[in-house]
Amino acid sequence: MEIAPGIHRIKCRFGAKRMVYVHLLIGDGAALLVDTGCAHNPTQEILPYMQRIGFDPARLTYIVISHSDSDHQGGNAPMKMAAPQALILCHDLDRPWIEDTEALIRGRYSQFEADHAIGYGETGKQGIRESCLSSPVDVTLTGGERFRLSDGWSVEAIHTPGHTWGHLAIYDPRSRTLISGEATMWNAILDEAWQPAMPPTYCYVDTYLATQDRLLAMEIDQLASAHWPVQQGPAVAEFLYESRNFCLLVETKLVELAVRRGSFTLGDAVATLGPTLGYWPTETNQDFSYGMAGNLDRLTQRGLLVKTHNQDGLVEWRLP
Repeated sequence: MEIAPGIHRIKCRFGAKRMVYVHLLIGDGAALLVDTGCAHNPTQEILPYMQRIGFDPARLTYIVISHSDSDHQGGNAPMKMAAPQALILCHDLDRPWIEDTEALIRGRYSQFEADHAIGYGETGKQGIRESCLSSPVDVTLTGGERFRLSDGWSVEAIHTPGHTWGHLAIYDPRSRTLISGEATMWNAILDEAWQPAMPPTYCYVDTYLATQDRLLAMEIDQLASAHWPVQQGPAVAEFLYESRNFCLLVETKLVELAVRRGSFTLGDAVATLGPTLGYWPTETNQDFSYGMAGNLDRLTQRGLLVKTHNQDGLVEWRLP
């Protein structure tokens, strides 16, 4: 559907009930696609949508990848094949994982294996490989770059770190629409029925909170994100405040856990607190590792918790 003049929102399905929204911006002089979904989504949804609205992929100028994640970059190679003239762009900090699926698996999806014994296993990693067909990046961004799509219409790349270091959003000042990807994550990631699919996977808490504050200070009338309904008017600020407050709530619960248990591992925290903080399926609870690890790092840096190792060699936390 067209959610603002020239801005199209395309629903892309993956997994049993999951979806990701990609966004197509069409101007008189240039066109920009934000994200490519998973490997099958260009053929399954993106290109058919372009055909339905009479848009020739040969007109696509830019493919901006909001961040390094398989459901946002997985369709890069198929999309580049369909639109070879289009330039693939991303933030410089996320480039290594966006260009290389194996680097993405090692750096993002395997990061909790050694210290926390939490991971997706070989079957899960093979699934990521099949869903993520990466492609070389043509140009990297740092935030602040403007894309002129028509005379009198330009949009801006906004650096919105927190979920990843190099997360980007695209802001349209004409309609005051922010295509936010996963810059702000509410209190759960939702499925296609708008039910909780998994915990919010913010990672770097200080930068994530700073991003919420930055977005709250912007003039945003419409928030078009990757896994949530479009928010408009006062609902935009409500969504941002909930994202911020939920992250801080998790931090409070982790300190309370240390008071009750004395010491705990990341796995303990996920298993104990995850079911009390949301209603996502039990099998996705381990994805809380991303957010909780970020909270625990922040609590450790502030001296509110101490990080040690238990007898099994796993990292654990306790009160000072």
